[in-house]
Amino acid sequence: MKRNDYLCPECKGHLNAGGFVIFSTKNKRNQRGLILLSPKVGSYSVKHHDGYNFEDGEFIDFFCPICSKDLRAKENERNVEIVMVDENDAEYRVLFSRVAGERSTYLLSNDDVEVFGDDAVELDDLYEDSEY
Repeated sequence: MKRNDYLCPECKGHLNAGGFVIFSTKNKRNQRGLILLSPKVGSYSVKHHDGYNFEDGEFIDFFCPICSKDLRAKENERNVEIVMVDENDAEYRVLFSRVAGERSTYLLSNDDVEVFGDDAVELDDLYEDSEY
């Protein structure tokens, strides 16, 4: 069974390897590190180096580890945006919170939206509240 592939929206490079989705990141203290996320939509497990830390509520900057593009979503900078291609080659936009400890993920395709996570809001509210 084919797993979901995650791509950078800019360079279309593959972000998943070794069972994780990998990002280059920067915390509010300008420390940089790699973050590995679960490829399962709605799972919020995170792996990172023990010396690279962040606090709940802290905004983390996410970048493509291939082309270095800032992955902040255009509609709401509170979120990261990447592309997911599923086992049927259907393409989705995936938005997830870049706030440490916040659990919200949005899977968008055409007019369909799936919402995941305890901290998720309605999509209309997500687009209205673009300040943080």
